[in-house]
Amino acid sequence: MMRFYFAAGAALALIFGCTGAVAHDHTVLRGRLVFADHEKPVVRVLDLDTGEVTHSFDMPKPNPGFASTEGGRFVVVKTGDEAGTLRFLDTGLRYESHGDHVDIDKGEVKLLDFSVTGDRPAHVISKHGQVALFFDGDRPWERKSEPRAVFVELKSLDRKAPASETWASPAPQHGIAVPLGRGQALISVPNPVYAKGEDRSASSRPDGFEILQRGKGWKRLASFNDPVRAGASCKLFHGYAESKGRHVFGCTEGTEGGMLVLSQERGRGWAGRKLAYPDERRVSAIKGRAGGRHLVGNYGAKGPYTALLRIDPAAASLAEGDILAVPGGQPACQFDLDAGGGRLANLTPDGKLRVYEIASWKELATFDAVPAFDCQYGAKTPTPSLGIVGNSAFVSDPTNGRIREYHLDTLKQGLDMPVGGMPANLAGGGDAG
Repeated sequence: MMRFYFAAGAALALIFGCTGAVAHDHTVLRGRLVFADHEKPVVRVLDLDTGEVTHSFDMPKPNPGFASTEGGRFVVVKTGDEAGTLRFLDTGLRYESHGDHVDIDKGEVKLLDFSVTGDRPAHVISKHGQVALFFDGDRPWERKSEPRAVFVELKSLDRKAPASETWASPAPQHGIAVPLGRGQALISVPNPVYAKGEDRSASSRPDGFEILQRGKGWKRLASFNDPVRAGASCKLFHGYAESKGRHVFGCTEGTEGGMLVLSQERGRGWAGRKLAYPDERRVSAIKGRAGGRHLVGNYGAKGPYTALLRIDPAAASLAEGDILAVPGGQPACQFDLDAGGGRLANLTPDGKLRVYEIASWKELATFDAVPAFDCQYGAKTPTPSLGIVGNSAFVSDPTNGRIREYHLDTLKQGLDMPVGGMPANLAGGGDAG
């Protein structure tokens, strides 16, 4: 079964206005929270201003996956059906900045008729007014499939027939597509050994990327798919985030391991370099905020990853001090950054939510958020979800049918809302897998 991921740097759907006092004469609304149920095939919407569940939409299977789009209005829902259907939920939230606060207009919530289907939907990345949906395709020795990336224009989702275009992958791959603006896209290149289907032990993870001009012909502008050049390849890629124009990709472990950092040099085109890991472990998931200095990845030799790695994409190298061991040797499980990118929340299997200052790896607070749980992929028991919203972390508690809030700025607990059922996945919730 294929896992479902979202871009760590993408705007979250769970966005709300300022939580503290602000210099204006009207109430700032907090918005809405989208969540799934572990047992029931539904997606529900929680109003953060009233604490009430206001909408429920039927799904083919329980606990669908979510990915948020840039701007936070739309949520991509991986329904889990056999057709590989991705639906779009319009949260109805629109935002207007007034400097010291952001006003929210709460329009109609609706599940759009528009959907995209394909073989094994996986990574979803939203940037530059687009959302890129990647369909991995099936294992080449199982059946013929159609691996591809579909780019959808976000503002066109208000129309009956949204604008989209498709890039056809030359072979199946557990790949990624990143909208770059100016009609360009970064897209992964299939592992040729896996693509041939002769070696069933070959990994579906790609080893490199291309920068393409979207449209007819998909002209190649740059290639980073040369295994001989350290700054032009990313063997066994998994994990991606962007910070200040630097695109960071997690690559293989070991002495040849490291992360690939790609950036566009003014007047010189795209350039790449390898940022080595502090030791022979690797990352497989990376989180970040566009304006933050640091990214954070889970870190380990193999799953479960039991450490977190602080990543400065502008640094010449990383050091042992960039590694934070998860207390008790636990899996890193779920983690994400606040809106400014300076603090990190980590939800671990012991049920605790720990808050860290990333620059110093100082632990600022620990909350007993939920009962202990199993966060390994494929766990039969319900798994809580973490979703960071501005300066708040929301945690679902499927055991007790509640969703709780923790303020990352004041380090105090906020809302504790009974929602019934077994709330699990949150739209915008992190996944460290």
